Amino acid sequence: MRPLIFPISLVTFLLIVYLIAVNFNFPYPFIATLFVVLPIALVWMVIRILKDGKHSGKTFDDHFYEY
Repeated sequence: MRPLIFPISLVTFLLIVYLIAVNFNFPYPFIATLFVVLPIALVWMVIRILKDGKHSGKTFDDHFYEY
């Protein structure tokens, strides 16, 4: 799980910066750049999680009603 902390933290940080930039009317080029970079970073994060994450062994059919 240790190598996955960086991508998750980075994408979360970029999302928070984007939300702050939109709410406080930062310059348009900055907001547009984040708007383009965030989906790319999100896809990178998902790929890293799927490749490096550990499978729990549970399946959706076996544990559908489990809390």
